Amino acid sequence: MFLLAQGVTAPSGGGPFPPWEGHPPTVHFPIAFLLGAVALDLYAWGRGRGDLARVATGLMAAGVVAGVVAAAAGTVAFFTVPAHTEEAHRLMYWHLGLMAGVVALFAGVFFARHRRTAGPPGAGVRAVGLLGAVLLLVGAYVGGSLVYRGGAGVDPAILAPEVRHGHNHGGEPAPADPGQPEPTAGPPAVPEKSIPKDHRGH
Repeated sequence: MFLLAQGVTAPSGGGPFPPWEGHPPTVHFPIAFLLGAVALDLYAWGRGRGDLARVATGLMAAGVVAGVVAAAAGTVAFFTVPAHTEEAHRLMYWHLGLMAGVVALFAGVFFARHRRTAGPPGAGVRAVGLLGAVLLLVGAYVGGSLVYRGGAGVDPAILAPEVRHGHNHGGEPAPADPGQPEPTAGPPAVPEKSIPKDHRGH
């Protein structure tokens, strides 16, 4: 099956996209559903709107289901993502742990709310949901850092050599792009303190 067997190179007709690219399209749905559920629930709490609280419970259910899908895609991405930095490799475990905990926490909040048939959800349950929203934002930030600062999932051909030949969950390090020669080190920089003052225009 292409999605599980694809290596670090881009597909050339064997499938629509590399396996690690299945995660980014799925992550927005649980974030939107769960944060929207918490925001709506807080509004319903302040206004005494039990009908809106029930809608918020439904949004949490949708967010948990979407979170399970995103977690499954993230697990595939973890085992197949190409080159990334050492720091990104370390942060992956934090991202996985945070997001798995968030999905489990919201699943518990949903079942607690669903079982309460009489009256609105209790303050404790709502507080746990708010905590879950904070953890969700932290986990999402870490996930973004993996890409924007760690190069996870970025085409290895455009990464710096030290990143391209670093951690690689998809097999062998990606080969250098023949059209993009490896950058060579320039002349060593001269420390500013070693430059005579009269050579700096003063």
